[in-house]
Amino acid sequence: MAEGLLEQVAREASAALRHAAEAWEPRVELREDGKVRAVSDGVATIGGLPGARFGELLTEESGARMIVLGLERDAISAALLDAAREVRPGDHVRRLGEAPHIRAGAGLLGRVVDPLGRPLDGLALVGLRDRVPLERPPPGLAERAAVRQPLLTGVLAIDAMFPIGRGQRELILGDEGTGKTSLVVDVLVRQATTDVIGVYVAIGRRRADVSRVAETLRAAGGRWVIVAAPEDDMPGLRYLAPYAGCAIAEHFAARGEHALVVYDDLSAHAVAWRELSLLLRRPAGREAYPGDIFYLHSRLVERATQLSADLGGGSITALPVATLESGRLSAYIPTNLISMTDGQIVLSRQLFAAGHKPAIDAGLSVSRVGGKAQPQALHTLAARLRLEYASFLELEVFARLGTRLEASTARRVEVGRRIRALLRSPRLSPLDVFAEVVRLILASDPEMLLAIPVEDVPEVAERLTAQARSHVGERAAALERDATIAEDEIEALRTQLRRLLAPGAEARRGAGAPGAGGEQGAGSGARAAGRSEGRGAAEEAAEEAAAPSGGEVARPSQEDAAASAEEASAEEASAEEAAPSGAKPGASAAGREGKGADEGPARRGADDEEAP
Repeated sequence: MAEGLLEQVAREASAALRHAAEAWEPRVELREDGKVRAVSDGVATIGGLPGARFGELLTEESGARMIVLGLERDAISAALLDAAREVRPGDHVRRLGEAPHIRAGAGLLGRVVDPLGRPLDGLALVGLRDRVPLERPPPGLAERAAVRQPLLTGVLAIDAMFPIGRGQRELILGDEGTGKTSLVVDVLVRQATTDVIGVYVAIGRRRADVSRVAETLRAAGGRWVIVAAPEDDMPGLRYLAPYAGCAIAEHFAARGEHALVVYDDLSAHAVAWRELSLLLRRPAGREAYPGDIFYLHSRLVERATQLSADLGGGSITALPVATLESGRLSAYIPTNLISMTDGQIVLSRQLFAAGHKPAIDAGLSVSRVGGKAQPQALHTLAARLRLEYASFLELEVFARLGTRLEASTARRVEVGRRIRALLRSPRLSPLDVFAEVVRLILASDPEMLLAIPVEDVPEVAERLTAQARSHVGERAAALERDATIAEDEIEALRTQLRRLLAPGAEARRGAGAPGAGGEQGAGSGARAAGRSEGRGAAEEAAEEAAAPSGGEVARPSQEDAAASAEEASAEEASAEEAAPSGAKPGASAAGREGKGADEGPARRGADDEEAP
């Protein structure tokens, strides 16, 4: 029995070996093997590998990866991508036969990764099925659609004067320390309440800065990804970082999603490429940058787009950031980026130092596309805001020279100062559409603005927004969804704001409010009541702006005051004589006071001109 079983097993094994021998075909497998000749500052010179291609990944025997950036007759040059692994001369290198890629998917949301998709937050990545190449051609003209959908930033100055549309490329420029990162992080925080996925690319930033941004976005919620190549990473990783962030955004856009990519910043990216190019012994051009520096960024920025409906209708909005040196817009990298984007937002060091944050320079900033995508509610209310604000900035220059201004001009200056205070945005507190609508209604009504002291404008606007929101109820939520408002709704909201700003209501609110807020509200009410009993707010503002350079309003001398009092008494006496017998003596004086109030700032300005 056992002998029969052994014979059967032997026959089956013999048949299997015979079948394998018949199916076997001799093959020769070729594998290129290179050897490291030298390593210097993150760039390795490798001999062999004649079939290596530009941009191909290589791996060293210890597992360290490199990317081919230079091809010579008998050697290649590759940038190291792993700082933790030491590569020495004599190590063997082989080709991987693939370009750099990153795995993308829903598992990336809320995570911090490096440009090759390796986690930097200490947790494993799961659910990443798709391999996305870091570089790919930008969409063609037929694959794109017009930019029509708004991308709300929560920053009133941007949404009102320099609106951004989904699929647009808007450049953020400013000196070091002017709030560029704070501005773009606020924009990313605003997307937590929308359907936009935020991708923040940190290039050459400190690890502490990246950690703070991650904590901020995590606290705000929403969907976001951080691609980080800190300043102590190899220049090869810093070079790949923005392409990795764009590849992640393209993954979501291809599925009909909307993505916002922030490149912070491309000046550091250009420095990393200049460093690599000099190590590769390429000829230097302007400011020591290589000749292909323009192509380096143009092929990246061009990938931002609004896809057509046939491709799902997704979009990629790009906010590249660049650093200026002493405000020089004519520097090499800023001029390159300005020429390839759809507008720029310039941050001013002077405005930042004066406490106006975000420190947006309205004269140098522009959005060439977003106006077509601005929501109807904001477009209706902010139609003339930018021109009026720019006009105020010019007038303010003359006011600082100490020249005496006409009453109407002084009034415009005072209104402009309040609009500038209204455009300030607190850190990490982006505005929703209803809050922006309330502020724009205030900005379009000089009388309401002049009833508020300049230093109280932000607080009063916040309080008015909360009170108006409690009155309109669900309409505020509907405004956030569709961002449309009718003219009658605007007038009703304007009437409500005027009623809330009335001196009596202001005083009642200030007296009844608890704590420090109530005290401040009472102070504002008292100031408003004082203006209603005496001079109007417009008159006070006009005198304040028309004052000489010393800051005090020019007042008449004692002799002129006495003469004016005598003239007033004489006019009163003549009016009493001419009055009917049943009229009261004080009626003519009251009539004159009402007439003086009706004549407005123009008449008072003329009287001021006559005063010494």
